[in-house]
Amino acid sequence: MTIYTFSWHITFGVLITLPFFPNAVRIVLYMINIANTDFSMLNSNPNRIGVLTNTEVLLVDVVQGKQVLRSNLVPVDADNLSGLLEHLWQLGLSEVWILPNTTLSQSATCALFEDINDSWVAVVHPNPSEPDRPTCAILLPRGNGQREARRLTFVFPEHAGWNWVLPDARSLLATVTYLNQTLARPVIDSPDLLAHQLLSDLTLDQSTSELSPPLIDLHTLHSRDGETLSMIESAHDLVWMRPLTLVEQRQRYLHKYKHISPYLEACTGIRLGAGEPEFSSTGRAYDGIRPGMWRVDVEHAGSIFDGKKLPYFLDGEWISTPQVKCCADIGYRVYVREGYYWSQSHEPLKRWGMTLWQAAERLHSKGYQHEYGKANASRSIELLAQLGVAILAKEKNDGGRARPDWRMQIVGRSRAILFIHLASFARKGLMPVLVDKDAIWIVSEDPNPLTTVPWLRATHQWRGYFVGYNVPLPLTNDIKAIFRTTESPGQVARALDALADGSQNR
Repeated sequence: MTIYTFSWHITFGVLITLPFFPNAVRIVLYMINIANTDFSMLNSNPNRIGVLTNTEVLLVDVVQGKQVLRSNLVPVDADNLSGLLEHLWQLGLSEVWILPNTTLSQSATCALFEDINDSWVAVVHPNPSEPDRPTCAILLPRGNGQREARRLTFVFPEHAGWNWVLPDARSLLATVTYLNQTLARPVIDSPDLLAHQLLSDLTLDQSTSELSPPLIDLHTLHSRDGETLSMIESAHDLVWMRPLTLVEQRQRYLHKYKHISPYLEACTGIRLGAGEPEFSSTGRAYDGIRPGMWRVDVEHAGSIFDGKKLPYFLDGEWISTPQVKCCADIGYRVYVREGYYWSQSHEPLKRWGMTLWQAAERLHSKGYQHEYGKANASRSIELLAQLGVAILAKEKNDGGRARPDWRMQIVGRSRAILFIHLASFARKGLMPVLVDKDAIWIVSEDPNPLTTVPWLRATHQWRGYFVGYNVPLPLTNDIKAIFRTTESPGQVARALDALADGSQNR
């Protein structure tokens, strides 16, 4: 490791080369504690971001061709909003993220920005649950010249609803940098608003007829027996647990692996219905391709998905086309009794799904290293996927697309994808002991999560999984006892996560 001295910026900020950039020079500092900082993969995006604390602005600069972290002290004369604006403008920033729990984050109101002096025009986005609190404020300078080509946006993550874990300013800068890079767009609004924007922008290439809901009210569909069908309740997230085997009880470690979002993976290639649904009173219209919902009888017929070794697949009598197909793929014997289906189908969400999927793939495959920044960005992409799918089922007067049938197909395919993944694990001799939605837990003698499941590191195709515990939980007697309790699988998952957080923070 090469050691250099550090230099002072002319405004008495500190220039620090970042140790996590490829080919970057490492500078060891003894006066300022900035170790383990990481904003890797930062490019020369003109959207220049800074994080404001009570005393400094943290940003990334390029000095002599190298990316460096720069801490710039806030001048004493910037104690009012106008003075602060001028200081931040001179730094060349376009986004200023206000660190939660700082004075400005807790005291700022919409009126503070709306009453700014005549040199600026303010566009304030209020927090829907607290209308006097801003989630962001966009400041545009008045007058002619180059100032009009720029704007300055204050963003308040404390009020936006992202719920990021932010122990310091570096964590916030890493989080926002990673999201801006992987999504290729600014992330200045609340998750709900950004989810709507993404879904609208990334389905503009679809025709109105393909996006429009059927003329028939999908909530009034009935079975042959006159029973009203519920598309919202037709598929649920999988939560399952089994006791440890004798062999597993002799193992030493418990690993967790998390999938970024089965919903998102489902949307990268799912066909969804267009036009009006048709009724098949005998179920003979089922072909495994056309989207629809089907009433089935199923026998597990010796499948390993028997609810004991591995979870049982079905959670209802009416299931979607992807679920019917998956039942056959995992060894069930399926009898389709009746159903509704769409003769016309297309892939309206492919661009949306691929955009978010590729963002997650870049985040987990391209060397992003800051622990909190990466975890916050990953959870944000997952949240955007969940919100996007939820928007589909909502009624139009509630800001939705009125397509509960689309949501049913997506949720059904996501469940099918999860079982296909579980079957792949089982073929390699890896039998999960706990499944909680998109996460699985596996017992092993190997302490290394990447060699326990070696295909996680495959570079040719990302499968959506990443390591949940960087350091596995030792399989102690207390943890073995957890798997013998009568608590729900969800409670067990939360207890294990709490133990993992506690052990890794010590």
